[in-house]
Amino acid sequence: KMLTILDDEDEIVKAYREAVKEADIIISTGGLGPTYDDKTSESLAKAFNEKWVVNPDAYEEIKKKFEEANMDLTPARIKMAKMPENAKPLYNSAGIAPGILLKIDDKSIIALPGVPKEVKAIFEESLEKILREKAPHKYYSEKSMKVVGIPESSAAEYIEKIMKKYHGNVYIKSHPRGHEIRGPILEIHITTYAKTRNEGENILNKILNELAELLEEAEATVEIT
Repeated sequence: KMLTILDDEDEIVKAYREAVKEADIIISTGGLGPTYDDKTSESLAKAFNEKWVVNPDAYEEIKKKFEEANMDLTPARIKMAKMPENAKPLYNSAGIAPGILLKIDDKSIIALPGVPKEVKAIFEESLEKILREKAPHKYYSEKSMKVVGIPESSAAEYIEKIMKKYHGNVYIKSHPRGHEIRGPILEIHITTYAKTRNEGENILNKILNELAELLEEAEATVEIT
């Protein structure tokens, strides 16, 4: 379920409180910046009766980034280090404001910046692991393949086909390593989820073979790593 709301504190508080009644994992984007209308972290604290404080780890990371840029650490910039007292910062390698992870009982609330490249960076570096731990399957297996000669935009349809076929048991992520048109090279990372290790590895091998066959039919060279 997706919900879009205004930069209004009462609306954000209400949305978070309603969300934890319906889901075990809640992810929001936007509103973590330095300006007055960035109200997400403060509203998240208010929603669950937490103090809104400067997180020491987030502060040190933000301080380091601005020092490296020879910029002063103003109150507006320190604001990006503030979050609910019991929250954990999620490192943002593509921007300044960290993501926020707050656990309420058995629920996980994750607040991310609104910039897409920052969302992607936090997902790949922190959030993916958190979501794996929350998954209903106990075991996961993973492998990668190197694909040469087919653009990511062309490989996307084959990846989608496999994802739909094995829905709930696989996550596939492609990483471009070459030029999309002049010299396409992809690293495709495949993770399977299952109740037993053997089941997961069997599914993984099937997916590797099926995806490799589809890509080779499209005249790509595939190397499983």
